[in-house]
Amino acid sequence: MHRLDEALLEYLAEHDSRDGDDDGVAPDEIARTIRYPLDPYLARQRLRVLSQAGYAAPASRDCATYHITVWGRLYLQGDVRADLHDPEPDARRSGHVLG
Repeated sequence: MHRLDEALLEYLAEHDSRDGDDDGVAPDEIARTIRYPLDPYLARQRLRVLSQAGYAAPASRDCATYHITVWGRLYLQGDVRADLHDPEPDARRSGHVLG
């Protein structure tokens, strides 16, 4: 897990479902507001990787927005070690990178 990945998860945890909104958070929004030098393309790529690992999940079918998952929250709390959590790719889940 990269420091950037942790920053993305922290942002999702802080801003996901704010005001009861279930639309998720867009990578472009994160890139504009995060305290980390970040290109929107890189934000999208890293969120897809986090999605593959089960720490984030697409909130929309087109993967335009993301939510943090239970695994992502557990990681941030220190209850999950990224080096021991090795999920299998699943083609049935949208937004997951296979290969």
